[in-house]
Amino acid sequence: MDGFELTSAGLRYLARALGQQMVWWGYDVKHPSANLLLLSGMRRLPSPGLQATSCYRVDWEGGWVELHGAVASWTPPPRQVGIIFARDRARVELWTGAQPPIPGKECGLHGGAAQRGAAALPLVRWIAGYEEWVDATIGPEWRQGCWRAFRRLPQARRWLPPAEARDWWKRSCIAQALQPPF
Repeated sequence: MDGFELTSAGLRYLARALGQQMVWWGYDVKHPSANLLLLSGMRRLPSPGLQATSCYRVDWEGGWVELHGAVASWTPPPRQVGIIFARDRARVELWTGAQPPIPGKECGLHGGAAQRGAAALPLVRWIAGYEEWVDATIGPEWRQGCWRAFRRLPQARRWLPPAEARDWWKRSCIAQALQPPF
């Protein structure tokens, strides 16, 4: 990725996108016909460090995408760098652990915006594919309903409406860059 640059504004934009996406995954777990995360191929596991909660994991690009109620991460294969996003900190951090992070007990490492953006790309690619799958399998009405419900939450930090969000995830993968569209 020669020439790849991510600004601090772009990293904040990614954090906002992930914050909204995590709320949408919460709705997906409660879909009336089936848990969409499971239906998409993720496995439900007990959440380490948290009582009576689950996490969802899928093998991805030699590592794992793992989703908890408050943490999303991509744990990389050896000698690579992944990321952790904790919703309460609203920050994308580097993750180099051999196992996924334990929510509430482990934080990531700081690093430059370009390094964190590059490390986030595997998770971004998974999200882009997942959102296309949701749209094709469930239909765009589902995400529209998630968007409307999210907008009513008192502390909601809205990002983009569903179709624009899906396009941004996809464009970010193709361009290998995570830039705000402004």
